[in-house]
Amino acid sequence: DYETPGGPPANKALNKKIEELSDHISMVHQRFIDPLDKRCPNVDIFLNDKKLVSWDPFCTGESELVATQTPPVETPSGTEATFTVNAYILPRREEFSTPEAAKVAKLNNDMQGIYVYRENRLIHGASWLNMFTKEPHGTLLRVEFSFDHKLDDAFHIDIKKSQIRLDQDLWGWLKEQFLTAPRREANNRYRQGQQKKATEKAQGSHETSNRNIASKEKDVDSTTINPVSDGSGDCLIENKNGKFRFKFPVVQSERPGEFFIQPVPSLNDNALFEPALIESHKAVRINTSHPYYHKVYVPNLTKGVTIQGMDSLFWALSIAELNCSNPNTMKHFDEVRFEISRVLRKLVEDLPEPDLESDETQ
Repeated sequence: DYETPGGPPANKALNKKIEELSDHISMVHQRFIDPLDKRCPNVDIFLNDKKLVSWDPFCTGESELVATQTPPVETPSGTEATFTVNAYILPRREEFSTPEAAKVAKLNNDMQGIYVYRENRLIHGASWLNMFTKEPHGTLLRVEFSFDHKLDDAFHIDIKKSQIRLDQDLWGWLKEQFLTAPRREANNRYRQGQQKKATEKAQGSHETSNRNIASKEKDVDSTTINPVSDGSGDCLIENKNGKFRFKFPVVQSERPGEFFIQPVPSLNDNALFEPALIESHKAVRINTSHPYYHKVYVPNLTKGVTIQGMDSLFWALSIAELNCSNPNTMKHFDEVRFEISRVLRKLVEDLPEPDLESDETQ
């Protein structure tokens, strides 16, 4: 349908088809065209005179094998055969040996799941076989499921050798037993990486908020706090309710001018925020590992007004707490902060995951 069959648009479309076919063959026949794979005879496959290179979804040599089983299965004829199932957790992008290795791994949401091999050929790939939905927390987990022709009837293989249907017991064993620990570990490693990236992106993103609050500090701050010199964290506070002594986080600024809003990797009880004293200034520390920061702050880190608005709110809550505290209410303020953190953690559960791979978060 191209006006000029040999023109640039037509060539571009053809090259895209060639690239897709190349990727397909490299994945489906990976074990046959990988000279280092000795599970089957090796062959060379050429596409338009170009020798194809195998693509290993499990990134052997980079990934970690976290679970393996070779269970026996009784065939319809009464004989016994086995299949192999291996669970691999891939490194996070920054943990690969080289940037090129990370690129080849195709670390994206679509590539997670179970890869089914019959007689060393991939017949079904990147699917959880209706066990789970694909979500970012599972991006690092890929599972190999391999068997030979002896189990064709047991696994209900169709005539094209392109589909597999497991019986309920085996399907349940995979979902509830074999995959439970690997999914939990993959989830933990993904979250650790996301938290680290969120903390890195947070650096410098609150500078405008710090400058804005510095210009208004004297107008809104009526409480005096002085640390006790023994370094224990004990402070003397004077507000409208009188003078009293209490234990309070006394910390140093991490960046120049960071006296009012300080992003930190964690807080006690995974709280979202807490009042603090940073070099004689009343401040708020915000937990970058809290889901609220991850899903609400991070997507807006380049939007100065939005960040200033949220920072101002948390700083105001901290100042209000200091202005209204007395020895009898301090414990209640701690409980309120814990409850706010718990409720916000629940409210953001269904918000989308931010893209932390891009240089500029949108």
